[in-house]
Amino acid sequence: MFQRTRDYAKDYEKIGSTVHYKGKHYHFEIEQPALNRRKAAYALSLFLALILFVLIGLSDSAALGAGGGQDPIYVLIPYVGLLLPLGLSFARAVLLAIKSRPLEFAEYDKYIVHQRGMLLSALILSGVLLLGMVVFLFLHKADRASQLLAFAEAALCIGCIFFAYQQYHALSKAVSIDEPSSVRYDI
Repeated sequence: MFQRTRDYAKDYEKIGSTVHYKGKHYHFEIEQPALNRRKAAYALSLFLALILFVLIGLSDSAALGAGGGQDPIYVLIPYVGLLLPLGLSFARAVLLAIKSRPLEFAEYDKYIVHQRGMLLSALILSGVLLLGMVVFLFLHKADRASQLLAFAEAALCIGCIFFAYQQYHALSKAVSIDEPSSVRYDI
């Protein structure tokens, strides 16, 4: 179902000065209250994961360079790398949450299809971050309280990302295709 971005232009036709979408539309088959709850839970869980990401960085953890020690690369790289998939997933989740009309193919591709890779990347990087924190906890004699706080925040971050992935999975399973001739463009 992968389509190059420049091929999306073929799904539009210009009639006079207005442009109409003539391709397939995608909509959710879930009832509206349940759909709104899923979208809100999806965006909120990614927002909480971003807050926990920031709190991990603000914690006084020696694993992330607090106390002037050497930054272990096995903790720092996954932490910094987690920002991109987590931030992009959150931005797309917010855009999907406010979207009420049926999705055009380009929107479906961006908000649903590509989102799986972003969420899986965020899950993997947060798992590697948590593993790196465990290794650092056992190898270095640093302030255990701040290490355990950062570890707990990283574990909660993984939980939020996993919950968001479950919401994403439920949303992606509920997508169906409208035929181009049955969609009204004036909605």
